[in-house]
Amino acid sequence: MKIIIADDHALFRGGLKAQLSLLDADGIILEACDFPSLLQLAATEQPDLVVADLGMPGPPWREALATLCRHDGNRRIVVISASDSPAIVREAIRLGANGFVSKAENPELLMAALKLVLCGGTYVPPAFVSQSATGTPASDIKVTGRQREVLSLMAEGLPNKEIAYRLNLTEGTVKLHVAAVLKCLNATNRTQAVGAARRCGLLEASKS
Repeated sequence: MKIIIADDHALFRGGLKAQLSLLDADGIILEACDFPSLLQLAATEQPDLVVADLGMPGPPWREALATLCRHDGNRRIVVISASDSPAIVREAIRLGANGFVSKAENPELLMAALKLVLCGGTYVPPAFVSQSATGTPASDIKVTGRQREVLSLMAEGLPNKEIAYRLNLTEGTVKLHVAAVLKCLNATNRTQAVGAARRCGLLEASKS
């Protein structure tokens, strides 16, 4: 796996590099300190995963992210930012990011979010989902079809093993989806998660 870490603080990049090396012991991790170097690396190296801050030197982050997201292949892009403002999260996901993680979160959540994204899912922070539950349409959350399928089966009370069978996934992959969904919905158990999903319209959206 080839990963690009982009942040203008060398100390932060070092800590993030140590964490990301756990994803693939044989992976290649490249670093960028601003948007121009990130865009150049992404164009020449064809990474599998990009983890990028929004507050770097160079063009406006919206312009840079839009450029980064215009690519062919299976590249996954995760924004990591000091801000998890719902407006910024919504805009980043709209532009094509596959995940958004606040720098205030712990390393364990970051790793779970990255694994979810690499499995084809989308991760957004709890604050964004909580705001959505009070009025923002579920369509703005940009959860994947797979996540909605998992939520729907969770609502039926099915255990992970049965969900894995129904969706033709490994049980480990289902556990990653469930754990990320619980965190996204700021829930401590599956019942709370299903309730929150209903309040913000995710389950209704999954039936369409």
